[in-house]
Amino acid sequence: MHRYWLYFDISASYPRAWPPVAGVTGHDVDDCVEILRHRYGMHVPPVTKVVEDPDLTDFQPGALPGGWTTLGVPVWRGVWYPPENITGPEPPERQRSHPRWWALATNSDGP
Repeated sequence: MHRYWLYFDISASYPRAWPPVAGVTGHDVDDCVEILRHRYGMHVPPVTKVVEDPDLTDFQPGALPGGWTTLGVPVWRGVWYPPENITGPEPPERQRSHPRWWALATNSDGP
């Protein structure tokens, strides 16, 4: 598992609900993008910058776009900035190891 800061170009017609930067922990960047796609339920805006395994000891509350003052739990698989995974890791049905992950990720009955 790795944690990532993912920066997005939201200047196009993406809804305001999409954050300009997200902190996500997952198996790789693609896994993190899928986690975000599940969370926001729409197309992912273009990724402009990826920071792998950032040092969070120097996190400054309110310094990132959105101004949140706290992080979720970055050791759990899921979105930790904006702080959402404060109750536990992504549920098993959203993890790639789950037999129905592909169907859930693509909203279809399988590959």
